[in-house]
Amino acid sequence: MRVLQRKLVRDLWHSRGQVLAIALVIAAGVATVVLAAGTQHSLEETRTAFYERYRFADVFAPCRRAPTWLSRRINEIPGVAQVQTRIVEEVLLDVDGLDEPARGRILSLPDGGVPALNDIAIVAGRPLRSGRADEVVVGEAFAEANGFRPGDSLLANVNGKRRRLRIVGVALSPEFVYALGPGQIIPDDRRFGILWMNRSALEAAYDLKGAFNELSVALSRDGSEREVIARIDELLHPHGSFGAFGRSEHVSDTFLRGEFDQLSALSSVIPPIFLAVAAFLLNIVVQRLVATQREQIGLLKAFGYSNLAVGWHFMQFVLVVAAIGVLLGWGLGAWMGRGLTNMYAEYYRFPFLHYLADPGLFVGAAIFSTVAAVGGALVAVAGAVRISPAVAMS
Repeated sequence: MRVLQRKLVRDLWHSRGQVLAIALVIAAGVATVVLAAGTQHSLEETRTAFYERYRFADVFAPCRRAPTWLSRRINEIPGVAQVQTRIVEEVLLDVDGLDEPARGRILSLPDGGVPALNDIAIVAGRPLRSGRADEVVVGEAFAEANGFRPGDSLLANVNGKRRRLRIVGVALSPEFVYALGPGQIIPDDRRFGILWMNRSALEAAYDLKGAFNELSVALSRDGSEREVIARIDELLHPHGSFGAFGRSEHVSDTFLRGEFDQLSALSSVIPPIFLAVAAFLLNIVVQRLVATQREQIGLLKAFGYSNLAVGWHFMQFVLVVAAIGVLLGWGLGAWMGRGLTNMYAEYYRFPFLHYLADPGLFVGAAIFSTVAAVGGALVAVAGAVRISPAVAMS
């Protein structure tokens, strides 16, 4: 082992307490980046795949009652790629164990067909069968909270009439990744649920034969959301329009984007603070190391070691500390990222949600941390390089 390498090992061992403390500070910054940015990346990739696979609409337009033929005129609006009409109503549900009725939102599905937009993913049981007026599919969150399984039944107040509905399936929907009931701030899956029923059954129950009370629209690539919404509002105004709105104003997507913003802020604000502290501490430690080794540095130069060799020796000390911190941060961040992703899976209902360890994220965190560590110690290392051999004679 070369002289400077033996000296590096000895310096690291003698300063092991300080080295570990600074490495932990660096690890905290790296772990925060890996945790927040990795979780955000996982959520965004999952959301994009879920939205595309089950055709989440771009524009929604609720109204009181509009004729079905109006959808053909809306489909002719420039920028509209697909139109889906449906019936959406609020119902009361009798759930065992609750002292008051639970609330539900019931949505129509085409009899015996697949909706063009806002499709559902069946996770248990089967889809609805055409012509069955008493069959429903319930949302997974509501089913799990109340112990419902395919084959169970529940009583519902549908348009003032008490009806027994038979649960044939449990499903997830891109529209209700985060389902909030009326007046709720956080989800209460026990007291609010989503249900889907055949359209013919809902048309009969609410006297909406040949009509709809909500419209979903998918935009073409060159479609303008603002212009399409203005035209839809114009056409639906005589039919009691409540105002069309884009996906960005949808409750579920709004909460998802809010989480993305928080994770983005966490990954961009907190890590620089940790790395700035680590750089400051490294500067102090290296300065003290140089101050206590002035005679040795001068002697090394007297024996022919160049300024570059001496500077690289102390910079290696910094790089070893940074490497320890990066490795600890990688492991800690990945572990916490999986845990946080599992926590999100309890509130945001996706068919799948896994922590995605993006290699580029790990490399970027390592480079950023190393640059901060080197920058923090650069002045102290430069001080070591400036020491002349004559100092060894003092």
